Amino acid sequence: IEKSRLWSLINNILVNSTVVLLPGAVVFYLLLKWRGSDLSFTPPSTTVFLVDMLGFMMIEEIGFYYAHRLLHTSFLYKRIHKKHHEWTAPIGLTAVYAHPVEMLLSNLIPFLCGPLIFGSNLVTTLWWFAIAFSVTIIHHSGYHLPLLPSPEFHDFHHLKFTGNYGVLGVLDRLHGTDKVFRESSRFKKHRLIFSAKALT
Repeated sequence: IEKSRLWSLINNILVNSTVVLLPGAVVFYLLLKWRGSDLSFTPPSTTVFLVDMLGFMMIEEIGFYYAHRLLHTSFLYKRIHKKHHEWTAPIGLTAVYAHPVEMLLSNLIPFLCGPLIFGSNLVTTLWWFAIAFSVTIIHHSGYHLPLLPSPEFHDFHHLKFTGNYGVLGVLDRLHGTDKVFRESSRFKKHRLIFSAKALT
């Protein structure tokens, strides 16, 4: 990686962290308090935890898919989303390399809506943060590692600049925006692998 590109990436992450993520975290905390969420470290029951996680995934899929697809309209792509696509072969850090407006509307809001809607407790919310951040980094890593989600779906999006707008691919399947990917050779690699050898 060229040093100038790496410094641009780090600078963008620092700006987004300061301008979007930090204020977003404060507002999120205040909304959780207002919502009456349990902010102690008392773990929920297994059933509540699993139901909340499933709900979070569905809410993020809906929010991210439609926000991301909107960012691919020519008006918003040129002005906002093109920055994220400067990396056609992304690395993990590029998961949050984005215009601050994109960071807020496409990345942060869909991600935080689940815990707010469900009124989830702090333990569930922190687990959600850890899982969702890990999956996002994996999707941008370029590495298809054993027992971890496949990055092929999102890598293809960065390669072709279109289609594969969601996180899970559910709405892409429903709307047919994964058609080109499903017909590509990369789709054959899009699976969970169990061997000790990475695919990419």
